[in-house]
Amino acid sequence: MPVTLFSPQQDVDVLDVAGDINALDMVRVKNRLDRLIRKNHTRIILHFKNIKHIDFIGLGILIERLRQMRALDGDLKLVGLNGYVLKLFKKTGVNKLIDIYDDTVDALRSFDNT
Repeated sequence: MPVTLFSPQQDVDVLDVAGDINALDMVRVKNRLDRLIRKNHTRIILHFKNIKHIDFIGLGILIERLRQMRALDGDLKLVGLNGYVLKLFKKTGVNKLIDIYDDTVDALRSFDNT
């Protein structure tokens, strides 16, 4: 599962995640997020356009990192969820905890409002 990092704005990092996210893959994403957090990068967008599935353990890890970033006055936002993943987020209530956007531009703008 590839995870690519790019920073369209100086203070916001975007991780482009692809594939299916099971527990092992989410640990890789978590480790990448942890490295960013250690460098005081706490404003992050996860681009999920190429994610086909995420399991419940992956959701738990995602929420754990979200809470960690918010405790550090940062935030984690998601972009480009497909219908299946979005339905899973709604079914589990995760969509009420984390901001979800259709595109990266809207997600970047939302950081300007915080």
